[in-house]
Amino acid sequence: MRSSDAAEVARWSGHAWVGPGIGVFLGHAAHQDWHHHQAHQIAVGLDAAITVETPLGGQSGAAILIPAGLKHRLSAGHVLSIYLDVLSDEARALRVSGAVRLMEIVAADIAAMVEALRASGHSPVQLQAQVRRLLRLADPPIPDPRLTKVTAALREGQMGREAMAALVHLSPTRFSHWFVEQTGLPLRSYVKWLRLTQALQHLAKGGRLTEAAHAAGFSDSAHFSRTFRALLGIDPSSALAAVDLQKS
Repeated sequence: MRSSDAAEVARWSGHAWVGPGIGVFLGHAAHQDWHHHQAHQIAVGLDAAITVETPLGGQSGAAILIPAGLKHRLSAGHVLSIYLDVLSDEARALRVSGAVRLMEIVAADIAAMVEALRASGHSPVQLQAQVRRLLRLADPPIPDPRLTKVTAALREGQMGREAMAALVHLSPTRFSHWFVEQTGLPLRSYVKWLRLTQALQHLAKGGRLTEAAHAAGFSDSAHFSRTFRALLGIDPSSALAAVDLQKS
């Protein structure tokens, strides 16, 4: 194989959909560094088993759940990866623990979702329904009404700890502890992930990287790129060069 061919094979390529609460990637996964995204990931190998390495060891299987905030790197070929925001109904229905675990997903359900994703156009509701069918999720537990308020405020761009605390009538210190109890993540870590996904949604609409970074609250494109690499293990130019990014 020529070196140019090898470089082509090693590139990230495929399609990605980014919407409120859910992100999906379908395609070829290439190299990634150690990283820790602030969303739960379900990775499904479509042509072979996948392997997830963590500081405590590795695990391989056809489908693997990686909880939010866990440092890891993934080795896979053709893959379907689903990212669930920790504040989404789907994440609450999944009842994630703090460790990597294998999942059993019916092959026919995987094939149905892949076929649906290859069709054109996906609304947030359609993507949510596809993910719920694939994971066979039950209805989520009734959320704390305070969490519903915080979720809505965060998605509208209100991200400061003091404002969030006042919204649910807690002191800033108590709010920080409460948010970790509810999500498993510090507010600051969650906000980084939320801003990253908002920037990706701007890019999916055709915006330039600098414009998307500023719109999502990053100081500049370099700040966005550093966050992208820390949370996803690869720089955005390499990750998105051959990935069709779509807003859902």
